[in-house]
Amino acid sequence: MQCPRCHSTQIFKNGRRKNRQCYKCKQCSRQFLESYHSWSYSNDIKQLCLKMYFKGMSLREIERVTDIHHTTVLHWLRQAQSTRDQIAKT
Repeated sequence: MQCPRCHSTQIFKNGRRKNRQCYKCKQCSRQFLESYHSWSYSNDIKQLCLKMYFKGMSLREIERVTDIHHTTVLHWLRQAQSTRDQIAKT
């Protein structure tokens, strides 16, 4: 295993985070995990939340039903609006 910053192989175990092993580089002191995974939601979930909003559900109601934070849904709404505005300009 190598450090993602300096590519040194001089690393050591440095605790755990959410049940995953952490490592630290002896050269540059960067702390990192062995592997990372994406925390993104699928497009189907995003579309479902947008449909619920446009059917009249509030952001907080969508949060209660889907367990997706209301600010995440708001971000998707703003993203969809800016995409729609860009398409309208062309």
